[in-house]
Amino acid sequence: MREHPCKSFGPLKRDFLLGKIQNEGQSAGNYLKSSSETIREAFILDNIFKYWFIGFIEGKGERKKIPFCFSLGCIRSGGQYELLEFKITQSSADAKILFFIKKKLGFGTVRVQDKKNKTHCFKVNNKNGLEKIISLLNGNLCLESRKEEFKLWLSAYNKIYKQEILYIENSSKPSLTTSWLSGFTDAIGCFTCSIVDSKHGNLVKLKYILSQRGSFETMNHLAKILGGKTHLIESNEYRTAVNTTKLSKVIRYFKIYPLKTNKSIIYNNWYKIYKLVFKKKHLTDKELNTIKRHINNLTRLYKQI
Repeated sequence: MREHPCKSFGPLKRDFLLGKIQNEGQSAGNYLKSSSETIREAFILDNIFKYWFIGFIEGKGERKKIPFCFSLGCIRSGGQYELLEFKITQSSADAKILFFIKKKLGFGTVRVQDKKNKTHCFKVNNKNGLEKIISLLNGNLCLESRKEEFKLWLSAYNKIYKQEILYIENSSKPSLTTSWLSGFTDAIGCFTCSIVDSKHGNLVKLKYILSQRGSFETMNHLAKILGGKTHLIESNEYRTAVNTTKLSKVIRYFKIYPLKTNKSIIYNNWYKIYKLVFKKKHLTDKELNTIKRHINNLTRLYKQI
């Protein structure tokens, strides 16, 4: 994923204007056009949070049992939408990430969504907040499926609020030089470990897995930059996996861009196994027992989140 005119981003401390970085001399809000005004007030986000957030909501969109972030509802007669929302749903056990998002953005509400299913949600449904979300996402999304959802949502926003905000087309791809993949992993990533018998003894297999409906090109691109492979696992759902001997890029990446949800605890347990596996060619019974305890921890933690 990239922004112009900058070519790449590392873990910078400097703040940037939300939305696409404009060419020198161009107002950061000029692309938000309406009949009444051409410049909107911009607000400031640091790049690490910005790209993490974009990756997080792109992962949240189309997965099974996870509501869309771009919500349209309350259709009036004549096919006009009465309510527009931006919403992120998260397990109540990890609700703190929603409060973190609210604090970083400076707007929105966090509340219990479903007591029975133990979920919380972060929600934005006012014009000013929605416009800021639009300025953040417009021209910065990577997944084709998410771009199509956003187009429909933006069109509904323009109709409801009588605006003329233009959709910004882009060909951005995820990069290991931004925090996008960290957010995407926090949303849908998985770290697994198993012990299998082989003719050489016990073999420990580690995997880093990403699954997503649609967006084959993006998932295949992720496989290429991470050293993994992408497979079709069911109708229109693709899985990108990086196996034990190819995990060095994954490890280096998460040292620079750590996970922010409770999945970071899972990763830390998984990483402890990784270090044990690559420390020695042959593991002792004591080390194998330690790995089994970590695997049990992974199973327990996944059930919690």
